[in-house]
Amino acid sequence: MTGEDNTPRRARRGDRALAISTAIVIACLFASALLDGTSIDDLWTLYLADAGKPIDTLAKLRWSLDIRPPLFDAWASILSHVGLESVALGRLLSHAPVILLLVLATRAFMLRLPDDRRFHALFLLLMLSAPATIHSAGLYRGDFWQLAAFSIQTMLVRHIMYVQEDYRSRNDGRIALFALPATMAAITLDYGGALFGGVLAMATILAAIARGLRRWARSLTLVLALSVAGVIASISWQAPFWARHFDLYQNWIEMETTSAATIIMGLLIGTVLHNPVAIAGAYVGRDKWTRHDSGFAALLGIALVASLVAIMQIDAQRRLVTSSNSADIAVLVAALMATAGTKLLDKKLWRIALCTVAALSALTAMTVGGLGGAWQNGAKKIARIAGDCPGTRIFAASGWRLDDGSKSRAARREEPVFTLGYRRLAQLHGFDVTLLSRDRPVNVVLDRCPVLIWIEQVPSFTRPKPDKIVRKIGLRGLESARLSVIRTNSGLIVRADR
Repeated sequence: MTGEDNTPRRARRGDRALAISTAIVIACLFASALLDGTSIDDLWTLYLADAGKPIDTLAKLRWSLDIRPPLFDAWASILSHVGLESVALGRLLSHAPVILLLVLATRAFMLRLPDDRRFHALFLLLMLSAPATIHSAGLYRGDFWQLAAFSIQTMLVRHIMYVQEDYRSRNDGRIALFALPATMAAITLDYGGALFGGVLAMATILAAIARGLRRWARSLTLVLALSVAGVIASISWQAPFWARHFDLYQNWIEMETTSAATIIMGLLIGTVLHNPVAIAGAYVGRDKWTRHDSGFAALLGIALVASLVAIMQIDAQRRLVTSSNSADIAVLVAALMATAGTKLLDKKLWRIALCTVAALSALTAMTVGGLGGAWQNGAKKIARIAGDCPGTRIFAASGWRLDDGSKSRAARREEPVFTLGYRRLAQLHGFDVTLLSRDRPVNVVLDRCPVLIWIEQVPSFTRPKPDKIVRKIGLRGLESARLSVIRTNSGLIVRADR
């Protein structure tokens, strides 16, 4: 059998390996959606999509309080009004269609430029298996939507850099149907994503003009203009509500010691380390590197640096950068990694290593990231203690009560979300909880069973003494109690015993 006859067979085996590992990663995404513990982000979505209020009322009184555009809030409100109030099912019904669209978009790009199909297949694998993506799948928020939309926008950049002819509806209509709405979504779903998506769109327009692709340039310019107009309109609507509720611009973002630079480096390094095998392609396959590869890598690199400079300047004025609103970094890094990793796919051992590491990375991120974690972790600990001693009294307070900004309107903005979370998880795990109010201190008498004080959203670096916690939250009668602190994934429990 000749080498020419073997090549298609090797290619099919390589495609099969990519498909199998991608299927494993998608299964991990579904597992994260169904099994990850409840977090403050999930609770915010439940609060913003309260089924007990009409959607027009939610839009006026709730969506306006969000620090993101209200697109995902509207979707979650529709789900809640048709009777779906499960966080896990909400995640699944929100993410599964997007995964399907992402796979279909990838296939459309692969069919349009068959010689470049392996890049798209590998990019999909690396992007889906990145820690940032696995984490976003475990949140009932628009984070996963944002990453998926930005990924399709990145595929369009690849197409613009490699295609040899301008837009023709017969050839390019299918990919335009995916890519242009995705570009708009990448800019309008999240204010942090708007910066990354806008910068990448502008860079792509310039690249299209330079390559003589005028129809693509015009289409992208129109999409960018509409997207920016949508973002401006959304900010204009929400800004007055922000001004009223953020009397001090402080929330859980500022309660973290992690700097913006640390968050950004974590996303950069974490994405690279989740599959360092792909990076080896830059050296091992250097003889296969083309000027198109160089142009694509340069465009992504410029867009990444420009975006990072912009967000660092914004963050220097007001602390806004989080791992959530800057997660598009992971997509750009995954695309650069895929450009190098594609050069390895003809080599069996490298291909197996790359696909295996991707699957293992997704499994690790899913397991370590949040299965049964977040608020669920504290609720489970309390349920076990209450089960051992049924007379256990359980009180709960917002983590704001331990912070200097606890008297602010920003803190009061989140109080209903904390109340919703404590009551929901207490009911789920079979115990009663009493919410502590700042204005009404509570007297408690110790019995044979302990008294528990449940406080979520306490940063891990915070190490308050238990007696100080008791004083701050307004619980009296525990002066002579034996106090201890139990740390949870996202907060703490103070236990008071006789």
